[in-house]
Amino acid sequence: MRVLFAVFSLIVACHAYDAVLFSNQREIGGISAEQLVKGATPEEPIVFIVNPDFTLGQFSVKANAYSAEPTTDYLAKSVKNSNFHESQYFANQIQASTAQVLTSADQYKSGNALYIIAGEEWTSMEQLAEQLISKIDNSVGIITSTDAVSHEKTNRVKRVATDEMDAANSDSTNGPQPNGAYAFPLVLPPYNNSGVKITPTADETCLFYLEGINIVVQQNLNKVLSYASVHIPGNNMTWSYAPGDAKCQNGGSIGQFIFRLRMTLTQDVSAKAGNNVAFSMKSGDLIDVSLNITGDLFGYWSLTGATMHNAKITAGTFKEAESVGKTIDERATQYSKINSVAGWSLVCSSSQAVFFPTNEESIQIGFSLANTQIQTFNIQNNKTWIANPHFTLQTEDCTGTFSAGSWMGIVSALVLIAGLMFGYVMLQSVQTMDRFDDPKQKQIVINVRE
Repeated sequence: MRVLFAVFSLIVACHAYDAVLFSNQREIGGISAEQLVKGATPEEPIVFIVNPDFTLGQFSVKANAYSAEPTTDYLAKSVKNSNFHESQYFANQIQASTAQVLTSADQYKSGNALYIIAGEEWTSMEQLAEQLISKIDNSVGIITSTDAVSHEKTNRVKRVATDEMDAANSDSTNGPQPNGAYAFPLVLPPYNNSGVKITPTADETCLFYLEGINIVVQQNLNKVLSYASVHIPGNNMTWSYAPGDAKCQNGGSIGQFIFRLRMTLTQDVSAKAGNNVAFSMKSGDLIDVSLNITGDLFGYWSLTGATMHNAKITAGTFKEAESVGKTIDERATQYSKINSVAGWSLVCSSSQAVFFPTNEESIQIGFSLANTQIQTFNIQNNKTWIANPHFTLQTEDCTGTFSAGSWMGIVSALVLIAGLMFGYVMLQSVQTMDRFDDPKQKQIVINVRE
């Protein structure tokens, strides 16, 4: 089942408009692609470099992100060597109806504000970009999927079957696209959300609620572990939804429950290490993670796996790193405190972080939930509940009656009290010799020879 979930996650991860932006002249940090397109001029044009199968995972492979070998791909090297570059996520198609579409080098004409370099797959896109991108001065390049740019001609690009396309078909972006962006709190399934038409049913009633997240980064340099964390409240993010982001079981609490959280930062955030910035995350960065919860035959449910579809940190005192398509299993999630029993929901002010590997061997990106509630069981034949979805009143807190700090205080107090009592009892038992207490007794004489 975990293998099937991993395959499913990789396919669903592509049902989004991923993009890589780069420029040598213009600072693009925190500026959305939509804003760049609106402000495009012939002097500072925007160049879309598209193919139908583009994903951040595809780009990472071309950039040799998972290998120590340097990349030989022209586009990947161009992005890496550019002065400014970042990844972004589009909730909706970008309108570029005035763009000049280039499917061959001889079609280029100067003086346009928008260009679309359209390839049939990565290789043709990369070769065409190598011929054209140097001719367009002061441009901002945006590498993305063909479907991410709304233009009549690009939507009609003929796809020619090649070996590379066949290998990339599993990463196709065809399919339902996410809706958004919605203000927090995040609720899945998004019942009563005016932007999503979804109705609860009697046999599918799991719920997920979230107000914020924590990002914890672990750096291991020379066998020395360092940590830095940042809390990201909901008012610093938006979220989006695509069909399949909430997978509930029909008619029972046994099986797999999947919640996919697609969140986009609306403000820059940074984590401190002492007086220095350890790492930062930029406005527009996507944090996309799936949580896999399993209910067993004994009535217990817990987090048994997770997939980080996309997360990136910008370097401070810590190294820059990115986690794309990384899946962890139950061994890495068993201490998350995301667990309960059938018939009870879980509430948690802050879960323990689960860590995902990145393209940087010494860095792991951790993710935890802040102010969340999760319910995986189903209520059937309850018309009131179906009309007004809500959480049960039977809740369990991820922080028990006694937290780790409480137990430390209790044990320390007991040790101190035991030491005090032992000392008091010892003092009470001190007695002098009887001969010194009775004056009628003969005194002790000690003879000293001179």
